[in-house]
Amino acid sequence: MFRFRLALVIAVSFSFVLLLGAGMYWGSEQVAGHFQRSQSAYKAFDHYERLSQEAYRYFKQQMDRLITGGSNAETELETSKQRLLEAMQALRDQAIKQPTNPTDRQDQDKSAELERVANLTAFLDASEYRFNEVEHLYKQGKRDLALLALSKFSDEEIDVKFQPLIDDAIHNERKKAAQAKQELENLVRQSRLAAIFASVVAAIFSLTAGIFMLGRLKKPIEALMQGTDEIASGNLSYRISLNSGDEFAYLASHFNEMALELGVQQEKLRQNQAELEYRVEERTFELHQLNQELKHMDTERREFLADISHELRTPMTVIRGEAEVTLRGPNRDAEEYKDTLHRIVDLSMQLGKYVNDLLFLARAETANLQFEWDELNLTELIGSSVEDFKVMAEVNNISLSFTGLEQSIWVKGDKQRLRQVLFILGDNACRYSKPGGHIRITSWLEAEYVHISLADQGIGIPSQDLEQIFDRHFRSQNARLLQDDGSGLGLPLARSILKAHGGLINVSSTENTGSTFTISLPLISANEDHVSYE
Repeated sequence: MFRFRLALVIAVSFSFVLLLGAGMYWGSEQVAGHFQRSQSAYKAFDHYERLSQEAYRYFKQQMDRLITGGSNAETELETSKQRLLEAMQALRDQAIKQPTNPTDRQDQDKSAELERVANLTAFLDASEYRFNEVEHLYKQGKRDLALLALSKFSDEEIDVKFQPLIDDAIHNERKKAAQAKQELENLVRQSRLAAIFASVVAAIFSLTAGIFMLGRLKKPIEALMQGTDEIASGNLSYRISLNSGDEFAYLASHFNEMALELGVQQEKLRQNQAELEYRVEERTFELHQLNQELKHMDTERREFLADISHELRTPMTVIRGEAEVTLRGPNRDAEEYKDTLHRIVDLSMQLGKYVNDLLFLARAETANLQFEWDELNLTELIGSSVEDFKVMAEVNNISLSFTGLEQSIWVKGDKQRLRQVLFILGDNACRYSKPGGHIRITSWLEAEYVHISLADQGIGIPSQDLEQIFDRHFRSQNARLLQDDGSGLGLPLARSILKAHGGLINVSSTENTGSTFTISLPLISANEDHVSYE
């Protein structure tokens, strides 16, 4: 219903607009027509004025020539005649092009205009004939008759016939211009009155329709606003009562359904919240139980570490005692030394097992490592480490070459920790190199860093594993197949130590070809800007 009323108001308003537009268009067409008629009348008036001037100039020149009998004015006479003919032709063209309206009066005006033009044309043709007769009399020597004929033409033809034709035509064109002006003024006045009337009617209609529509909208909108306020305040039991049978009643009905659905959803939320609280309480109790179990496991871990520490202390003490006793005793034969070494080897294997157990339990991070910072000669440290590498390489039937720096290179760091990094890389190179392979160690300077590269010809690292080799406990598949006793802690530990020194470690590798590890450490001048001492 409301949509129908709104559409009706819009249709009536649109009709008003169309009607007003049509009226304005008709008025503009009428104004254009009257203006064109007025302009045509003024143009015709100008043409008649020009024709009159040209005709009298021509008549005067003809009379002067005939009276004086001179021949000097022939050229001017010919020019004057030409201008008269042009004026006559322009008047004739104007009469033909004169606009007409589909009315009898306009058709009569145009016919009268054409008739006047025809009479003027006929008079000019006749005047030319009369001038020729007068000239003929002059040539026959009948001057008196010629002057009499010329005077009679001037008095009877020009003054009695030609001048009234011109005056009547000018008067008629003035009358038509005045009439067109009057009609134009009347049309403007009528258009103004019509516009005022249409504006008043449109204003009254718009005001009436606005008041009507406002009255129809006010009550349902207020009811809907009150309903939304009640729902927003939490009163989901509130219902909107509208029985208008229109779109607002439809909206109110759906609003009430929404409020009912919200109430049902709110009740479900309360139930779910209660159930959630119950489950949270259960999970809290379970977490408490798990926490107690974790505490128990932590206690067991501490006891295990204490046991392992005791077990480590024992074989180390025995190893030391065996070595000291054997060294102190004089005159020991080779068999006794051999037996002592066998016992030391067995205890070392047991000690290695304990160390491997501890490595799997270790969670060493940079923040937990202790460093003893000092200025150290890295050239000496690399040289001594290379000598140790040679021993490990010989055991594994691997050759080793070293290309290093001859001058002393000073860095700030922990000597034992840096040695640990070198041993991790050297041990991995020896463990994963093929017998008969070669290890190449190189050191060089670049900018404010010293670089140490260790390249082997071992099993290499698969490309998909390169990004993970520095993760704790990660070992590539081929490494696990070759050596099953690794822990995957060496490379992460080496990176942590280098990070604490402001350094980096990079790797490039090709599977079944070999790997190259490169470490970079800042020199002592640059190192002071990167390292935070502990």
